[in-house]
Amino acid sequence: MKSISLNQHAPIISDEIAGAEILKEIQDLLTTEDIVSIDMSDIKSMATFCSKQIFGKLYLELGAENFFNRIEIRNATDNVKTIIRIGIESVL
Repeated sequence: MKSISLNQHAPIISDEIAGAEILKEIQDLLTTEDIVSIDMSDIKSMATFCSKQIFGKLYLELGAENFFNRIEIRNATDNVKTIIRIGIESVL
């Protein structure tokens, strides 16, 4: 398992460039790691379109079971968890 921290994008992930960087970093790690742990302890909020760009795309690429088995989200606030869920649901 490899862990990444999103603190360099704190406190709010709100633009397409940051979303693309995060997605690429996670995708790159998934080529060599079974599980990627994402530390969101410094993230207070996230734009819904960024959630769709990152987590929605990963969900589509990996499929439901692989997404939940291979992506671990740590230290996310309830608000961020809700936004991630909305991002995933919006691509289905």
